Amino acid sequence: MEIACPSCAETERLSGETRDDVIWITCAACGTTWARDPDVCADCGARSIADRREPLYQKARGTQQSIIGYRIVKECWSCGWAEESSDSSN
Repeated sequence: MEIACPSCAETERLSGETRDDVIWITCAACGTTWARDPDVCADCGARSIADRREPLYQKARGTQQSIIGYRIVKECWSCGWAEESSDSSN
């Protein structure tokens, strides 16, 4: 996912900080600070991002598999873009 400064279009010299569940991005080139909307697709810009739980399996015996946890995948319903975000236990 590429993020660019809305003022100067800088893509390299950016830093982020999370405050109150909002990601604030600061551009070192021009000093602009803005809130990143995590529910907007990085590829198509649509507001159709949803979390999908994907099971993590471990082979138990023979061909049996056990679910040992879940991985959360953010996915855009409009264009199909997906980004792994984290692992969590069941």
